[in-house]
Amino acid sequence: MKHEIIEIPIISEAIRKLGAPTSALARVGGLLYTCGMPPIDVKTGEIVKGDIATQTRACMEALSFTLRHGGSSFDNVFKTLVFITDNDFAAGMNAVYRDYFNGAFPTRSCVTIKPWTHFDIEIECIATVG
Repeated sequence: MKHEIIEIPIISEAIRKLGAPTSALARVGGLLYTCGMPPIDVKTGEIVKGDIATQTRACMEALSFTLRHGGSSFDNVFKTLVFITDNDFAAGMNAVYRDYFNGAFPTRSCVTIKPWTHFDIEIECIATVG
């Protein structure tokens, strides 16, 4: 099946500044796949610093921005994968994460990983188009 890479100027540039050789979004058939989205400010492209709630909100806003560019929204997300650097961050992440799904939560995996240098969370998702 053919795929289309969708470049999102601010997001793609910010991710590449981090040294990641990836694109922000790919469309395969009627599905959108985001890359792991770090806490990026969608206006400046800078990494958002702060506690896990602040970083989670930045990740979710960057995902929302990216999904909109692909013709979708959180209403169409059916799978997410969250990477955090400390299990103790789960409660703070969940407090923000749940606000983006109106109670209709997608399936989710949450994995604790070795800490990154610049941030504590990264979230990716899969959504239908439209």
